[in-house]
Amino acid sequence: MRRKGTTFFFSTINCSTYRPHASRAEAAFEEGDRFDERGRGAHLADHTRLDLRRAYARFLTFILECHPERLGLAPQQRIDHETTKEYVAWRRRRRPGIGMGIEIHHLHGAFRLICPQTDWSWFLTIATRMVATTPKKPPLHNQVTSERLYALGIELMDRAAAQSDAAGRTSKAHAIAYRDGLLIALMAVNPLRRRTAVALRLNSHLVKAGDLWCLDIPATDTKNRRPLDYPIAEQLSARIDHYLNRFRGHLPGADQHNGMWASNRGRPLSSDALYAAVCKRSEKALGIRVNPHRFRHAAATLLSIHDPANVRCAKDLLGHASFDTTEAHYIMAQSRMAGRVVARIVDALRK
Repeated sequence: MRRKGTTFFFSTINCSTYRPHASRAEAAFEEGDRFDERGRGAHLADHTRLDLRRAYARFLTFILECHPERLGLAPQQRIDHETTKEYVAWRRRRRPGIGMGIEIHHLHGAFRLICPQTDWSWFLTIATRMVATTPKKPPLHNQVTSERLYALGIELMDRAAAQSDAAGRTSKAHAIAYRDGLLIALMAVNPLRRRTAVALRLNSHLVKAGDLWCLDIPATDTKNRRPLDYPIAEQLSARIDHYLNRFRGHLPGADQHNGMWASNRGRPLSSDALYAAVCKRSEKALGIRVNPHRFRHAAATLLSIHDPANVRCAKDLLGHASFDTTEAHYIMAQSRMAGRVVARIVDALRK
């Protein structure tokens, strides 16, 4: 029985395919409660919990297909060295070429939540070894830095505005192009994680003070549960005004929600749609498929090349957590300073 990758296996308990095993499987599925916001995994970010749930769901699918008799056992008794090898082979048959290192790490995290008293060090050793032996992809993120991405965003916005002027009207295509350009330029200067960028809401995460806009992102919308505060430079603030006053309203249903990135479907842009838009625009213009996460590499690369004295600001710009108490108390001020450093470098390079 085929399932989409995003379908969570715990929801299939009532499916007739699994009914013969239901009595034993119900207890297994209850283990999924450990991943929710009220369970043992409450301290984890939403995306991390989802990764662990999916990893454990795939493992349960494997057990159900290959070792159904083990569903009656305690979770820690369902897996050993030999079963781990079988599971890896099983996954690779379904997805040839898949790198299993991260998947096994996620499964390790799931087992730690479900059975915290069990010693999973042997499993962590396997996961670490798999990650170390997985062929590394070329570091393509070093081929582009923030100033080029920022320039791409400006080019897209200028072209959309010029085409709109020439046509004497603003079409939906013009609005989408301007939106994508603004998104790329903003992420070049303030490289947010995708889930944070998607969550941006007007007058909530994006607020205006005088003529300038700033990003005020609460801890609940960041992976590391740390608030971020980024100022937005004058030039980009003016373009946000232009987007809101001239282009955003031409996207369907934009007046029905306060999502910064209005989509073509009457709702805020989804995570997958944002990813696709950024990849499509960057690949067409640069010949390199730059996904949203690589904007973070680009910003760090820019700092290391043009302002090595302040390269440590990259940690704060990216919102990475620190174990140092002083840094923990000043993280918001430091993220603001880091944002200004990158904005200053980009403006100077363009001049």
